[in-house]
Amino acid sequence: MVDLFGKRKLEDRILELESSLKDLESDKEELARTLEKRDEKIRKLNAANQECNLALKDAEQKASAAATPSGFGEPDEDAKGSERSPQPKAAKTSPRELERLIKRLKECRTGEDDLLTAYLPDSKDLVPEAAEVAQAVKSERGWIVLKYPQLFTMLLVPPFPVRESVSASGEVFSLAPLQEMMETPVLVVSAHAGDTFLGVAFGPGGFEVQVFVQSQVKEKHSKGGWSQKRFERLREEDIKNHIDDVLQKLTDLSAKYGSVAKYAVLGGDQNLLKQIASATALPIVERRLDRHDEKRLDKLLDEVYGFTIYRI
Repeated sequence: MVDLFGKRKLEDRILELESSLKDLESDKEELARTLEKRDEKIRKLNAANQECNLALKDAEQKASAAATPSGFGEPDEDAKGSERSPQPKAAKTSPRELERLIKRLKECRTGEDDLLTAYLPDSKDLVPEAAEVAQAVKSERGWIVLKYPQLFTMLLVPPFPVRESVSASGEVFSLAPLQEMMETPVLVVSAHAGDTFLGVAFGPGGFEVQVFVQSQVKEKHSKGGWSQKRFERLREEDIKNHIDDVLQKLTDLSAKYGSVAKYAVLGGDQNLLKQIASATALPIVERRLDRHDEKRLDKLLDEVYGFTIYRI
């Protein structure tokens, strides 16, 4: 039978259009799902960014409240600022606070391979915005840079030296070296005339070994009685005897734990430290540590393993 009006062609065309419509609807649904996933990723990234900001703000507030009389953000041995340059705002974080921050940073993901993580022993390869901060803050232990384009850049002063320059860009931050740094075994010396603490820690959780060296050291010259020169001579003898005791204990600890500990972290009286440092063959990291409290050694570990963070 002759198809005078082209009915068969029209029916075939209708079937073809219906098939195309189904394909288009399927593509539309797929695009809608992709868009929904993208929106969900954006929401998660925004939430993660807010969490990071809140964690840093909380750390800044806590550090400000606990600041020493010299003032929060003042330069110390791990962040020596130029007298002519304005001091960037810093947050000193405890290991527990940093763990929370790392958890938030792990939630940051992109599909652009543009999250920058850099571990740098010096400032020559810093990104421009971080280099400006480094001009005002001198770090003797290197830098760690975490950059999320258009959202944030963090510049961290680590507790221990960065030994080699490593930079990586990816969908996530490279945080394993940072976490390994928090698990570095160390020998800690907090040296003060008449009262010195020595300890070995395998991480920020606590000291495996604690040694207190305490001795009588004359604190000040009293009027009358001894002459000033005699007082100073006796005080020097007291300090020498104290140092001898410390050196013996430090030698013993170094012999026993020198193959385990990575660094000797020294803080306290600089005159004592100069005489003590030679008793260990471990690489020395000098820190400005608060005077140790026998009942709160956790605070000393917070300082030893703490990071200083500059949010740019």
